[in-house]
Amino acid sequence: MSSAGGTYDAAMQAPRVEGAPVLDRAPRARRPARLASIVVDELGHEIIGGELGEGSPLPTEDALCKRFGFSRTVMREGLKLLEERGLIRVEQGRGTTVQPRESWNLLDPDVLRIALEYDGDAQLLDNLVTVRRLLETSMARSAATRLSDEDLAAMRDNIEAMTGLIDDYDYFRALDQAFHRTLMRASGNEIGKTIVRAIHQYTAADPRLNSRPGSIGALTRTIEEHRAVYEALAAHDAELAASRIAAHIDASWAERRDARLPPSS
Repeated sequence: MSSAGGTYDAAMQAPRVEGAPVLDRAPRARRPARLASIVVDELGHEIIGGELGEGSPLPTEDALCKRFGFSRTVMREGLKLLEERGLIRVEQGRGTTVQPRESWNLLDPDVLRIALEYDGDAQLLDNLVTVRRLLETSMARSAATRLSDEDLAAMRDNIEAMTGLIDDYDYFRALDQAFHRTLMRASGNEIGKTIVRAIHQYTAADPRLNSRPGSIGALTRTIEEHRAVYEALAAHDAELAASRIAAHIDASWAERRDARLPPSS
């Protein structure tokens, strides 16, 4: 992976020499600024996937430079990023070791993305859904006294639109998310809204949360549950709105989780 006359990232910055070999590398590695992210991704998979267990020493800097074909500058940046995410600890004179899972920053997009790839028992997704439920329950309680007539009208129209889009899941899901956004925005809880939005963003590609439910009945229940939440909000009943949004989130996740987990032996 090293080019003639220097490491890969140095070659990428040098003028093109006529007749020089063309490096065969994926498009993501074309810019030096992206090289450190390759280190994070590959070593992150090895750490989070268990190939490098807690306390395991990483290879020396020289060995890693040789493996990746990158300069010391790039490698140090990659290791720095891994350390910032809590995956490793770099100690002068003692080398680099893998940190325990409790040190990992699971709200970091890279760490969470990789961790979800190894979440076969859905325990991590369970945790994320629990956090979302707790936050949205609190936000529903606040929103019940803060929603404007315009907000309530938008939520009512949203529910009616969902009723006509059961056969178009992409649009149905977009309306589903818009319903929840209206509630969260009205709550005034900016931190809670940001965390829930981050959970949606980080798990967007996970089919366990975002694929179409297995039946039309599940989509119909979503509409009914949204309507029940709306009615509690429209009545300014904070506790009822909170309990109904919690039940809705739990029921939706339980159906998806149970449909996708492998049967127990």
